[in-house]
Amino acid sequence: MKHAKIFKKIAMGLASSAFLTSTSALAFEGVVSEATVDAGTDYSPFVDRSYPDQVLFGDLHFHTEISFDAGLVGTSLNIHDAFRVARGERILSNTGQSVQLVRPLDFLAITEHAEMLGLSTAIRAADPRLLADEWGRLTYERFNSGQEGRMAAFADIIEISTVQGRDPTAGLNLDGDLWQQIIETIDHYNNPGVFTAIAGYEWTSTPLGNNLHRVVLFGDGADKTSRTRPFTYFDSEDPEPMWDHLAAYEEETGGSAISVPHNGNVSNGIMFAPTKFDGSPMDADYAAKRARWEPMHELTQIKGDEETHPMLSPDDEFANFETWDVANLAGTAAKEPEMLRYEYARSALKVGLEIKREIGVNPFKSGFTGTTDSHTALPTTREDNYFGKYQHTEPSPIRHNLDVIPSDDPALRIVTAQESAAGLTAV
Repeated sequence: MKHAKIFKKIAMGLASSAFLTSTSALAFEGVVSEATVDAGTDYSPFVDRSYPDQVLFGDLHFHTEISFDAGLVGTSLNIHDAFRVARGERILSNTGQSVQLVRPLDFLAITEHAEMLGLSTAIRAADPRLLADEWGRLTYERFNSGQEGRMAAFADIIEISTVQGRDPTAGLNLDGDLWQQIIETIDHYNNPGVFTAIAGYEWTSTPLGNNLHRVVLFGDGADKTSRTRPFTYFDSEDPEPMWDHLAAYEEETGGSAISVPHNGNVSNGIMFAPTKFDGSPMDADYAAKRARWEPMHELTQIKGDEETHPMLSPDDEFANFETWDVANLAGTAAKEPEMLRYEYARSALKVGLEIKREIGVNPFKSGFTGTTDSHTALPTTREDNYFGKYQHTEPSPIRHNLDVIPSDDPALRIVTAQESAAGLTAV
């Protein structure tokens, strides 16, 4: 199966929702051979068997040791390990535990954070470029001083990058040819008709701690994706310039790309707000651009389920399923009830219809995906085989009360016991 074919057919088999982004047939979804029909049956086969009749499962939001918030807090498994376990092999986890999927995946997207790409790799390799920088050397020393030092280094990076909006690795060229290495490795594991490896990255805009993250997915191989670079939130916190970046990519290469909004339940009401990033009213051009580049969004992942909320669907007895509704992604701002409407999928669909009545275009006409957002390089999604979001939250007697989102306010803290074992995307 080629990258583009599965990319165009990404769908979600979650709850009652399903969405196909293209009607073109997958490479091996075609007509069922007559040889599969039992000659002893007394009925004739269907005249037309050209409809899809095979379901494939995979993960479209996934991190390995390359991502700064994975490698810096203990993840050591790399892209090769990720593809090995996704395809069904038994490997050792980051904490040395045997891990194997109950059912292998059919596709996997590698979506490392675009920001500070190469930082964790440079620390592990004692890269001279990093050690020659005062901040880089301090970060390296903290990382190698044990778990407490690692978490201190991570907290410092979040303060500089997310709160202050500065790239602490600017000018160090730590990413170098890493992007090229990533996409070439992905191509190596892409096996048409057997297993599909998808290239992408995560744009992690988090203004004031509110989650506006997008996962960018490419429908192309390294021959085209090598002609672009990941767009970071240091380039812009506003998603519109990121869409323009993808438009330029398609124009230059003839390739294809989309932007998939992260689950919105930790955005504190801004993921599906009826406004532009700067708070101005949404116009038809902007709405059309968002609908074009964002044909689907994450409905569920490790950070909870965002189909709906009890305050939005009071008659739905399942509306409180794995709900995270206390604060934003940073654990710094409490959730207010009026924010919920612009965070959850069912209400976002309604908001989109309201906007269409006003300006003629629905910006939120989208399908849904389920992902892991794993930061362990392990795409485990079953409750009985769940290896956590981070290395330090892999199975252990104490993992239930470890921080996933720490907070100075205990009421805003999220712990491992509140994680969802997440979801997958079905095609």
